[in-house]
Amino acid sequence: MSDKDLARGGERRLVRAAAASLALAVSALLPAAASALAAPKNDTVALQTLDDIVKGDYKAATAHFDANVRGHLPPDALKQAWTNYQAQFGRYQSHQKPKDAKSGKFTVVSVPLRMQHGPGEFRVSFDDKGAVAGLFFLKPGVPVPKPSATRS
Repeated sequence: MSDKDLARGGERRLVRAAAASLALAVSALLPAAASALAAPKNDTVALQTLDDIVKGDYKAATAHFDANVRGHLPPDALKQAWTNYQAQFGRYQSHQKPKDAKSGKFTVVSVPLRMQHGPGEFRVSFDDKGAVAGLFFLKPGVPVPKPSATRS
């Protein structure tokens, strides 16, 4: 399996939804001074979403999704994406502290994962209102796209 396939987490539908959300995320830029207060709340929501996924409560995990992500990644699709990810990386063991980055007007929260067969990464992008605008199960080291790198 190629690195590209691994980055998809085995779930093409999830990647399409995430890619569409990320394309929206990188299409608009905010001034460099972003709200530092949003990061702790976003970290909390990202970790709660991960916890809900790990517990198998996929409906609760989708509670903060924006309409676009909710439409592309309903609870049953999220369950399938997580199942596929664990089939590749092994069972979830634990996670580390979230790391935040900016990509255009979006805050991207990356949570390093310890999976049974090695490291992984859970990544959630948030819009300026705090809604989940993208969700990714990744191999470690996939860079957060720069807004200018994906513009047409």
